[in-house]
Amino acid sequence: MSKSKKNKKLVIIVALVGVITIALTIATLSTGKNESDPLTGYTALSKMELVSSISVSGNIESKNSQSVYSTLNYPVKVIQVSVGDQVSAGDRLAELDTDTLVLDIAQQRSTLESSQKTASIDLENKKRLYENAKNQYDNGLNSELVNAKSSLKTAEIDLQTKKLAFENNKLVFESGGISKEERDQSETNYLNALDTYNRLEVSLKATKLKVEQDIKTAETNLKNAQVSYNNDSQVIALAKLEKTLNDATIKAPISGTVTAVYASVGSSGNGLLFVIEDTNNLIITTFVKEYDAGQVYNGQPVTIKTDATGDEVLNGTVVKISPTSTKDATGATNTSSSTVEFETEVAIVDHNPDLKIGMNTRLNIILEKKIDVYAVPYDAIVENAEGENIIYIITEEAGKKLTTPLIVETGIQTDLHTEISGAGLSDGVLVINNATNIDLADRSDL
Repeated sequence: MSKSKKNKKLVIIVALVGVITIALTIATLSTGKNESDPLTGYTALSKMELVSSISVSGNIESKNSQSVYSTLNYPVKVIQVSVGDQVSAGDRLAELDTDTLVLDIAQQRSTLESSQKTASIDLENKKRLYENAKNQYDNGLNSELVNAKSSLKTAEIDLQTKKLAFENNKLVFESGGISKEERDQSETNYLNALDTYNRLEVSLKATKLKVEQDIKTAETNLKNAQVSYNNDSQVIALAKLEKTLNDATIKAPISGTVTAVYASVGSSGNGLLFVIEDTNNLIITTFVKEYDAGQVYNGQPVTIKTDATGDEVLNGTVVKISPTSTKDATGATNTSSSTVEFETEVAIVDHNPDLKIGMNTRLNIILEKKIDVYAVPYDAIVENAEGENIIYIITEEAGKKLTTPLIVETGIQTDLHTEISGAGLSDGVLVINNATNIDLADRSDL
């Protein structure tokens, strides 16, 4: 049998009549035998309940705890709660002095209204200019284009007249009806009319391009006015101020009990102001060492004791074990410590009004439990030459006390006791408590 001892607390509840350990000093009988190691005691076997557990300590905390912070620098004006007060989510805890903030909001609202009015007027003007320009262009009513087209039409009529006169004068000149000077003059008039027509044609194209560009500019101005009108920057600025005003009323984020008040009237509201905890929903935070962590799982039963509850044993349950060991201040896994631990949460099943947040607790995380079994002190079991587990029992024959080795099977093992089973075990059998120094033959006479 392995002699390694685990760091577990043994809880032994006597099922029938208990374990009676009688400190005896059995004197070496004057039988001529040289027995230099006296026997120091024995155990009378009886059925019992054995519980193997991991012993840890922890602190009671609220399962639902909220620290109430504010990032506003306004001074605290009113505190509306005290430590111990019960609050519901949304209840007012304190008010910050926001007189200057109220004035800032009023000023921002006035600025916003003025800006929106100006932007609205500008938008209407830009919309009217664009629509007028577009309608005049589409319906041929633009004055610049109308004048340019009219001038070009007049020049076209004059050009046709001058061209016809020149062509007639050429024929008359060839027949000798007019002089060369008269013919040349009609040609000059025709060329001048042609030049005027060409120039006005170019001017009409330029005017059309200018009018189209003016319409595009008016459209761009309309879009810019729409953007200015829809500009939310001042609306957002006002919303921020109003949110700040709302945040200046410090409210409870959860329902529970006020367990700490850090706010003070006149001091800045920036920082931690209150702590609210649900005192009816308690958990215990503890730490399980590395070599025990593999035996702990969610749903595992736990027994709980505190100084406040005396000898009363409360029931609990493991509800969480961290997947990583504890971390340092930077958030990195703490590997520098010689003791690696895993944070574990235990829910308190049995409600007791004497339990308070912050109390220290003593926990036994139950690993294994057996009832109606025999158990002997750890040192009562030795191995024989064949590697079998042996206990020594005391029998009496013909008025003599004899030691007899008995082969047993072992079960759950704790710091102090080990479960045994096998033939020859029954209530009342006397087992030598410490067999490590016994060197006696079978059925040796004590």
